[in-house]
Amino acid sequence: MPQNVKIVCNYLPPPQGTKHPHEPHRDWVMHPSWIGGMEALNAYGDWVSSIVMPIAFQWIEEHKAEVYATVPEELKDDVGVVIAAAFKLVKELPAYQLGLEKSAAYEAALADGTFDPSNTNPVWTGLTKKVRAETEAAFAEQSSLLGDVPR
Repeated sequence: MPQNVKIVCNYLPPPQGTKHPHEPHRDWVMHPSWIGGMEALNAYGDWVSSIVMPIAFQWIEEHKAEVYATVPEELKDDVGVVIAAAFKLVKELPAYQLGLEKSAAYEAALADGTFDPSNTNPVWTGLTKKVRAETEAAFAEQSSLLGDVPR
């Protein structure tokens, strides 16, 4: 499985197009929703490793002295420790503070029913709706044999 690797504060991207070392899911062994869920989690993890983590490592590199100021020497290559140190700094930045304010407003709008999600993550929302619809259709095609199967 692609992994996040950091050596002397340099990000090493996971190999692209490599297979996961674990045995692939056999379509006939597990419930299709379980298989879909595991594949989706793997896809999400790969996305985070390939897209989000390089951004985090770039930010850490740009703020190296500040980030590493609180990291013990023997833990300077521990990804979790370094990211935690960076996050402590990020939490103090104006953009993060603004995010906290926006989060409170979002939660309030959800609670009072005024939140309008129509412009929120339209690409992800579209993908999710398509996957759900196709899953429902696939189960519906087999309902005469499987009954009303919970998904």
